[in-house]
Amino acid sequence: MSRVVDVEINKINALITLGSMYRNAAEAIKEYVSNALDEWAVARHQGKAEGQCEVVFTLNKKSIIIDYNAPGMDEAGFEEALKHVVDSPKQGYDTPQIGHLGIGLWAFNQVGNQATFYSKKRRRAATIKVVLRRNSSEAEFSSPTPDEARKKPGMTIVITGLFQDPTKPYGPLSPGRLRHVLADRFDAYLRAGQLKITIRSGKDKLLVEPLQLDLPDVGARFREVTLSTDPGKVFKTRFWFDPSGNGRVSIRHMGVVILDDLRSVPEYGFQDSIYTSGLIKGYIDADFLRPLPGRAQFVEDLDLVSLLDTLRSMSPELAEEIGVFQEEAENERRLGLLRRATRIAREILSQDEFLDLELIDGLSRIRPRQGGVGKRTVRVSGNNRSNGSNGNGASRSYRPLVKQSIFEGDIRRRSRISDGTIEININSPDFLALHDVPRTHLVAYVAMLLGKEMIAYNDASGVSDEALEKMVAYGTRVLARVWR
Repeated sequence: MSRVVDVEINKINALITLGSMYRNAAEAIKEYVSNALDEWAVARHQGKAEGQCEVVFTLNKKSIIIDYNAPGMDEAGFEEALKHVVDSPKQGYDTPQIGHLGIGLWAFNQVGNQATFYSKKRRRAATIKVVLRRNSSEAEFSSPTPDEARKKPGMTIVITGLFQDPTKPYGPLSPGRLRHVLADRFDAYLRAGQLKITIRSGKDKLLVEPLQLDLPDVGARFREVTLSTDPGKVFKTRFWFDPSGNGRVSIRHMGVVILDDLRSVPEYGFQDSIYTSGLIKGYIDADFLRPLPGRAQFVEDLDLVSLLDTLRSMSPELAEEIGVFQEEAENERRLGLLRRATRIAREILSQDEFLDLELIDGLSRIRPRQGGVGKRTVRVSGNNRSNGSNGNGASRSYRPLVKQSIFEGDIRRRSRISDGTIEININSPDFLALHDVPRTHLVAYVAMLLGKEMIAYNDASGVSDEALEKMVAYGTRVLARVWR
């Protein structure tokens, strides 16, 4: 014999939990921007709104005010929303909506103790006032004072009893951090000119602008991809090569970032993928996926599994594209390093104590500025080696004379002079050991090699080279240890 027991829910605790499921306070408060965009989309579809959806955040020590021009809800609309928590009426709308669970109103629970809504749906409609409290499952409806009443359609939300001071320079609700989160999450709407967000804090006024990218495109063939399991479902991508190594790939729903980095879900098996290498930056738009409450993840259904499988199949081709850009970027990085090291070597070798050293052709000394101390002279030995001057003592124009090489069969040798060019062995253990240290350390290493070659070049006996190699080895070990 069986029996059925009704499940009872503590509504207050349930609402607090639903409103506190976001990654942080900034992620929670962005829900009111999503609501504004949804209301704006419906109004535009009905021909009742034009231009941009405008949202203004005002951050005070004890309150956060969010104001937007998207038509607000009337009393019946508020009651409908309050009676359909986790069962949003938005799911039946003809206009695609960002929100679909009806919990956005309660996102203030992660920010403060109370939210007061002042809403005006139409120009001639009255403003309604609704108060939600963290320790209550009831909504209080009342008439606003004349000062509280809105003059134009829209919504004003005042969150009080804050858990943190948003005017401080640090924290998820600080002006700078909030601007970064909003710019990242709503990049698609900001870039399309559909949304304008302003953050005010004290005398400061920050405009949230689209993220600026000056990176090469990759993956053009995958701009639109059809799911193999369902030809009616298409996702879109946009990827760039990010030489900084800090790139991340996000998944968006209705243009809003839900999963901000594939690295945050190691269980998806992308740990060693090009998507999590940091060398690729971009996003995947998959509106057919279903965000979970708190909008930090998606429902793990067949659509998500199919999307992930498709991304894996795209990975080898993307990795090949990225590899080409990575090689070019590495070459540019090394060339810049060589140029800077050469400049440093020229400056040092132009100092008085090194003037007796003869330079190879192309490594001319830097002349002192006009009005500087005395004229410098260069001693030329009798072996007819060029000192970088033309016959009358005038310096030849400087040309690059350093190149990167791979020494075959002599990997421990760090550098050499060959046909008037100083070659740096990029395959030597010392060079490889310094690959991940600060760029300044690697520049110092190459500059030391240039000095080493100049000293060895001036030694007719040829016995100093081995000692100089050991001295560079010692200096390299010092650089490596200092970096640790």
